[in-house]
Amino acid sequence: MPTELHDSLRPLEGDWTGEGEVYPNPWGPSGLTQCAWKFRMAHSGFHMIHDYREVRDGSFRFEAHGVISVDPSTGSIVWFLFDDYGFPPVDPARGGWKDGCLELVKSTPRGVGRTQLELSEQGLVYTVDFTPPGANEPMVVARSTLRRV
Repeated sequence: MPTELHDSLRPLEGDWTGEGEVYPNPWGPSGLTQCAWKFRMAHSGFHMIHDYREVRDGSFRFEAHGVISVDPSTGSIVWFLFDDYGFPPVDPARGGWKDGCLELVKSTPRGVGRTQLELSEQGLVYTVDFTPPGANEPMVVARSTLRRV
C-alpha cells in the first residue's frame, strides 16, 4: 500500500502554468520562459508521473518527463528525470519535503544539481541550481512561479 510519504506528493497533482527565467548555464540559452508542469499519480498511488514544458523567447523549447516515487529502503523521495539535454538518469535525484518545499538533489560527474518544488500562497515555485565540480557555491539555473490551472 502507498505510504504517507507517497501521499505527500498529491498536493502537486494537476496542471500548472507560469513564467520564469533561465539564467546563463552550460546547457542552453538563457531568457524568459513560459512553462507548464502536469503532475498525476499513477493508478497504484506509488508513483507520480509528470511532464514539463518550457518555451524561451517564443522559440527554444525544452521538455522533460519524470517519475517521482519513494525508496522504501531509505524513506527518501526519488526522482528519475528524462529531459531534452539527453543525460539519462542512471541514479535518481533524492530528497524530501521541508517546510512545504520538495527538495531533490542529484550528484553526477558534471556536478550537483538541486531542484526545489515549493508550494506557497503564490502557487508553485520551481527553482533549479547547479554546483559545477570544484565550485563552492551553486549557481541558479532557473526559477519560475506557476499557478494551478
